[in-house]
Amino acid sequence: MTLPLAGVRPSAAHADERTPASTATDGSGGLRTGSTTPDAATSPPAPPASGSAGGTAPEAPARVPATITRFALTARTWKKGAAAPQVQVRIDARRATAARVQLRIEDRATHKLLFRQSFGTVRSGVDVARHVTARLAAKPGSYRLRLVVKDATGQRARRKGVPVAWGLRVTTPAETAATVPTATPTATGSYVFPVQGRCNFRSVQAQRFHAGRSGGRLHNGQDIGTYDGFPPVVAVTAGTISRVWYDDFGGGWTLVIDGDDRMAYGYLHLKAGSILVKAGQRVTPGQRVANAGNTGGDYEPHLHFEMRPIPWDANRDRAVDPLPFLSKLPNPCDG
Repeated sequence: MTLPLAGVRPSAAHADERTPASTATDGSGGLRTGSTTPDAATSPPAPPASGSAGGTAPEAPARVPATITRFALTARTWKKGAAAPQVQVRIDARRATAARVQLRIEDRATHKLLFRQSFGTVRSGVDVARHVTARLAAKPGSYRLRLVVKDATGQRARRKGVPVAWGLRVTTPAETAATVPTATPTATGSYVFPVQGRCNFRSVQAQRFHAGRSGGRLHNGQDIGTYDGFPPVVAVTAGTISRVWYDDFGGGWTLVIDGDDRMAYGYLHLKAGSILVKAGQRVTPGQRVANAGNTGGDYEPHLHFEMRPIPWDANRDRAVDPLPFLSKLPNPCDG
C-alpha cells in the first residue's frame, strides 16, 4: 500500500529538494488527487468508504519512532570539477512511516554550521541517495557532514550501526600540483623530539611507517608509544599551526605544524582537552602544544607522528618515513 505524506510542506529555501520522486505531491505537499474544484457536470463519483468494495481510504504515516539504518558517503575526497559524492540514507520503523531528513555541513575544524541541505520527506524502507550540494564545490576545505532526521513523532530518529558524521575534503587542481620538497629535513639543533616523557618507538614493528592495517591500509606515520601515560608533546621545529581538528577517520584530536622547512608535521590521537595552540599560531622548537593521548579509537596512549610536504591535505600519498629523522634526535625513549 502506498502511504501519502499529507501535510508535509518543504521550505522555500529548498524548493528543488521536495518530497522524493517516489511520492507524487501537489504544490502544498499533499497527495495529488486531480482538480480540487470540479464542476458538477464533470465531478467524479465519491470514493467508497473505508472497508467497502473498491478499496480503502489512504492512511497517514504511522506516528512511530524511526531508526536510521544507513548513512553512507560514496567518496571522502571531492576534486573540483568532478561529480559530487552521494549521500545514501535509509530509515526503518516497525510500521510504515516517514521522516524529514536534513544534511548539515560543518567546518571540520570548528564544527561551525555552514550549509543545510534538505532531503525532503523520506519514507521508511526506501533507500535514498542525494548528491552533496554543488555550493560546496566552490569552497575547497575539509568538512563534516552530519545527518539530522526527525520522525513522525517529532523526535530525532535513533541510529543503528551508522556513524554520527562523515568527513569530506574538497580540493582544487592547484592543491594537487603543490611543490614537494626534494629531501627530508636533517635532524639538527633546530629540531626537538616530539614526546617529552617515557616512551618507545623503535621496538614494535606495528608502530612503523607503512605497517599493515585492516582493510589493506598502510600506516602513514610513526607511533611513539607512551605506555599508560599522557606525557607532553612539543613542537618538533619552528613553524605555524595550520590546523587543529577532530579527525573522524580515526585520528582523533589532531594538529598540524607547517614547519619553516616546508614540511608538515602531524600529531594525531592527542588527549582531549590538552591542546594549547590554535590555527595560525607560531611555535618554536620544544614549545609544548598538547599531551599524547588515545582519541579516535580503542588505542593504548601514544602519539602518531607523521611527516608530509606542505600542504598537508594534498600530500597524504607523499608522506615520508619519520623513523630515520626521529632516531637522530636526543630522546627519552627506552625502546
